[in-house]
Amino acid sequence: MKFSMIALSFFSTFLIAEPEPSSNVEWVESIIPAEPIERVSPRFPTKAARNGNEGWVKLSFVVDENGAVVDPVIEDSSGIRGFEKASLRAIKQWQYSPAIRNGEKIEQCRNSVQIDFKLDKGTKGGRKRFVREYKNADEALRADNIVLAEQLITQMGEGKIWNSYEDAWFWMLKSEIAKAQGQESSQLSSLKRVVSSNKSSTYVGDQYYIYLLHQKFILEIKASLFSDALETYAQIEQRPDNEKTVSVLEKYATQARQVLKNQDFIVVQGEVGSNGDWWHSLSRNRFMFSDIAGTLDTVELRCDNKREKYTVAEYTEWKIPKSWGRCKIMVVGDTQANFNLVEIRQDA
Repeated sequence: MKFSMIALSFFSTFLIAEPEPSSNVEWVESIIPAEPIERVSPRFPTKAARNGNEGWVKLSFVVDENGAVVDPVIEDSSGIRGFEKASLRAIKQWQYSPAIRNGEKIEQCRNSVQIDFKLDKGTKGGRKRFVREYKNADEALRADNIVLAEQLITQMGEGKIWNSYEDAWFWMLKSEIAKAQGQESSQLSSLKRVVSSNKSSTYVGDQYYIYLLHQKFILEIKASLFSDALETYAQIEQRPDNEKTVSVLEKYATQARQVLKNQDFIVVQGEVGSNGDWWHSLSRNRFMFSDIAGTLDTVELRCDNKREKYTVAEYTEWKIPKSWGRCKIMVVGDTQANFNLVEIRQDA
């Protein structure tokens, strides 16, 4: 069987100084971001190809002073272990020109990439077994038999022999079941995976994709994930035929910006996942942990120009220097350990 891997959605955040500032502007610093020289493609796992599996893996990684990729970590994936292993093996071989600040080589620490695994001649729609199992779970949900719907969707998830179309529709149904259960955290997690598996609305159509982004935006606002919500809103603004949704959500996006600017404390509830970590993009450079239930081992800061790892102490404030740039944090601990992350306004 002929198959291929497509690597998509490389994001790297960095700061670039104005090369020729006007006379009333003070020069601060110049940063040249790391640029890819060679990206080795992962090998498509043979077993996954035979089964008709497709999927995706999202990774965080650091580019060191020599341009090598170090400490890659899986942030999320469609759940197929073979794709995760192949992605980690490949990304460790990638090479970049190093980032440079004021003439000196530095680490570039806040990088993300999503690698999509797709078959050239794979099935484009749902296969018979998947369609049958999906209909059974969907009918149980529509009949308001939430317990049965949950049992059936759990059984579907145990196999994970899906193509990209099936992956998207599985997570859509799982999000609807979580919604019926009132489990907003699970609903949001499922919606994030729908979006990851369906960036171009290939499998659900433009209008339903906007609806999914709408739901994701609302849940992110309710979870105090205001920066994430604004990123989702920006995605909606870029979609075709978005006028109705934008008109409904515009005022909430404005309120989110005001909260980020003016509210002294933003409290985000966190819970360590089954893979032993929890990720969050910070909107402020001051934060602390409170109300920890369970064991948290470490918190790692991956910022534009710096990374650090600490043990976790409750009610101890971290203050990140502005020179580090924007930061993402990874909290490592026992599965289901939960806590509050409190982001603090600069002059609070």
